[in-house]
Amino acid sequence: MSEFFKQILGSTIVTGFFTAVIAYFFHKRTEKYNSVLKREFEALSKKDTAYFEWRKNTVELLGQVYIHLNRLKLAFQNKYSKVQEYDGFYEDEIILKSNQHIRDLLINNGHALPPELLDEATKLIEHFDVWLTKYHQTRILDKDFNSKQIYVGPDGFRFPENAERLFKEKYVEMFNELHRS
Repeated sequence: MSEFFKQILGSTIVTGFFTAVIAYFFHKRTEKYNSVLKREFEALSKKDTAYFEWRKNTVELLGQVYIHLNRLKLAFQNKYSKVQEYDGFYEDEIILKSNQHIRDLLINNGHALPPELLDEATKLIEHFDVWLTKYHQTRILDKDFNSKQIYVGPDGFRFPENAERLFKEKYVEMFNELHRS
């Protein structure tokens, strides 16, 4: 019986050794695949997080532009286009500040704009640049307070209404998309 037990013991040791070696190689292979999957998952997660952050920042930017465009539109419709004489406070506090704010937002945050709005942003910036230049010339340099309003449409720089519409539509679209996720 002792020979029989030696054979069983020897077979058990050899089988255990080969099983351990095979298990070790499978374990290492599994670790390798797990690390590859982990790296790929982290890369996808970073990409998704970066895209989410860009969309969030874009919605914030478009929301500010949206509010100031509405502010200007209402100011123009309700008062500025109807004033009988120059109203410096109204012009400075509403028209000037919103024109400057929108222009600065677009210039400083152009990287956050969707590509389809870049040309429209340029049209808005151009309009506001011309208006601000005319404001500076008229009110600051010439000290002209007799002109009741400053318009640049007759100078060939009408307000780009299509740009306004596209900005507002894109804001609503991206806002809904962001909050639906």
